Amino acid sequence: MNQEASPLRRPPTAQPFVIIGLVVAGLDLSLLAWLGHSPGELAHHQTASFLLAAGTGFLLLLRGPWRAAGYPFWRRLPALLTILLLVLFLRGGLLASLLLLPSLPAALAQSVTAVFSAVIFLAACAVYLQPRVTGSGAEEHWQRLVLGAILYSVLLRLVYLGVPELLFEEAYYWNYAQHLDIGYLDHPLMVAWTIKPFIRLLGNNEFAVRGGAFLFWFVTAFFSYRLARGIFDKAIAWRTVLLLAVLPAYFSFGFFISPDAPLTAFWAMATYFAYRALIHDEGRAWLGLGIALGLGMISKYTIALLGAAVVLYVIVHRPARKWLRRPEPYVALAVALLLLSPVVIWNMQHDWASFAFQSQGRLVSKSVFSLPRLLLNVLILLTPVGLVSALAVLIQRQAVFASLPAVTEKTKEGFRLLIWLTLFPLLVFAALSLTKASKLNWTGPLWLPLLPLLALLLGEQPIRNGGKVLRWCQRAWPKTALLCLLFYAAAFQYLGPGLPALRYPQNVHLIGWRDFGPAIEAVVSRLERERGEQILVAGLDRNRIASGLAFYRAYGEGAGQPVRNPAFTTASEHLFGEVGLMYEFWFPAEQQAGKTLLLVAADRSHLERDAVRSRVTGLGPIQSIALHKNGRPAGQFFYRLALGYHPQPMNPETGRTSPATQPVDADE
Repeated sequence: MNQEASPLRRPPTAQPFVIIGLVVAGLDLSLLAWLGHSPGELAHHQTASFLLAAGTGFLLLLRGPWRAAGYPFWRRLPALLTILLLVLFLRGGLLASLLLLPSLPAALAQSVTAVFSAVIFLAACAVYLQPRVTGSGAEEHWQRLVLGAILYSVLLRLVYLGVPELLFEEAYYWNYAQHLDIGYLDHPLMVAWTIKPFIRLLGNNEFAVRGGAFLFWFVTAFFSYRLARGIFDKAIAWRTVLLLAVLPAYFSFGFFISPDAPLTAFWAMATYFAYRALIHDEGRAWLGLGIALGLGMISKYTIALLGAAVVLYVIVHRPARKWLRRPEPYVALAVALLLLSPVVIWNMQHDWASFAFQSQGRLVSKSVFSLPRLLLNVLILLTPVGLVSALAVLIQRQAVFASLPAVTEKTKEGFRLLIWLTLFPLLVFAALSLTKASKLNWTGPLWLPLLPLLALLLGEQPIRNGGKVLRWCQRAWPKTALLCLLFYAAAFQYLGPGLPALRYPQNVHLIGWRDFGPAIEAVVSRLERERGEQILVAGLDRNRIASGLAFYRAYGEGAGQPVRNPAFTTASEHLFGEVGLMYEFWFPAEQQAGKTLLLVAADRSHLERDAVRSRVTGLGPIQSIALHKNGRPAGQFFYRLALGYHPQPMNPETGRTSPATQPVDADE
């Protein structure tokens, strides 16, 4: 980031920027209105209109205020192209979000998008393309880059929050909220209780389902900022937040709703209070730690590893043993157990099903060596630069200490605590991966204690005696952060309005289900009118099809409960002897006896299995529905009607097809 020599005469005033902004917004709006906003062409049209308008604005800047100021901008073309792409993808999400609002006229959506794009584009050009004026140092420039990247990451997640269809898992957790309880088989209650108020207020839509994840990111950022600010300074604290904004683990946890969203927030909270209690001897911090661990436990049991790491630290570290003789840690434990009590009560009422599922159920699962997969998952969550930086900070921590202006023994002990809080859960997951399958999201939260140390590598001030690896990490971080943001923005554009000329994968998650769900609901409604009975829909996989259909069959419902909530009439393949997770609790097979089913599958052969034929008295012909998104193919699903469901195979000795099975008519 060397300063370019330029004969600056005088800085431009604000008036030319305002005039050029109006020109850019007006041209963009005119082109958008002329080209139209049909779903199949939205990606092409909004791309063409913005690039033409922004290009015109840039030429006006070159011929107007920047020429008068003597700025040599021909060297800034790569930066200009980067800004163009970032703003293009951001405004694509805003336009798509506004067009999803049924009460908002398309013309108003286009106007808001055009003005927003012009303001963001010109502001970015003014801040990041102009050479630094005399007296502005490298650190100040870095701080502008850091704050700009954080703001962009937050805006990107906000404008796209309701644009891509839900993931299968998100739809499943939405079903949690429809069957609200104090516990569930495969996860605790927090994700359901997070989703419920948003959908009650905003209706059953993607924005409402993901709203909690978006807000939990700010909780994570708050406690991470406080932790880093207490150890270092404000600049390092903001760079810690930057890592939360750009690293794949925390960007995704702040967008997609899952138990990891609240878990990460409470993990950051627990780390902060553990540091205050053990390094600064703050007795009241133990209460905060107990609250964080308790809320974390009703989010995901994984946070117990962080609690265990704290306990081991107190036992092993001699100065910390004094807390064993004081009441604060025991009060914290009592608070954590009190917050966990709803989950314990649910387990007591259900034969300890959740605890058994997460403990002995995992241990008796198939043995597999997945340590390489664990390493690959870490590379995905942290990026290669993030992983190398973490290893470099751990191995070369003395060089990191030496680069700091003042390092006390308390600072070093704090570093050791943060490293231990990271390494202990990591070692547990590494040990598990020797014999059990590794999951992508396992290690996401555990890197939070290390982020303030990684943030030391973000900046232009070199680490003295740091060696080649640390210097390489410092050079690589700006490019890594930028590439991450560009990748997220392009991916959201692809999953939302689409990218020109790119096709969609077939039957991946719930792409195209905004039309598929209502199509299945139309089939169900027609069959119910014709037959005079209620139809139970059954998705023929563990929980994905059922969850997606339960959500998208009622797609477009506003706030409040729909007349018929599909979440209570959509089951899974547990009805045919397979695993269905919570669907086994919501739809006990014995209670569905005699019902008429509409079976839905991604694979035609699943509708013809013996497990299906042996549990019904009649089957209709197999029909298909093609999935489309933005006018492009996105997959195909199959369905058929099934009469007289019976929870047990009709021939219990062989489980083979009963000859009494008769064909029925399910033609449209």
